Amino acid sequence: MSWKFTSTAPVFIQIIDRIQNDIISGKLRPGDRLVSVRELAEQAGVNPNTMQRALLQLEQNGLIYTKRGSGRFITED
Repeated sequence: MSWKFTSTAPVFIQIIDRIQNDIISGKLRPGDRLVSVRELAEQAGVNPNTMQRALLQLEQNGLIYTKRGSGRFITED
């Protein structure tokens, strides 16, 4: 997975767009577990706080949810 960011929008917004596109395109399917915040941040080359901010926004938008102790998952609907 290669992450490329531009200077046209904040990085956390670009992360949100990337994950949304992966869900829409079927790369991420309902029920799939996301890797940890640290791992995603490392893959993307961003600060874990930036990744956390993006994931919290995705959760507020209803695209992912958190199971305590198990991680984050793509919603079924």
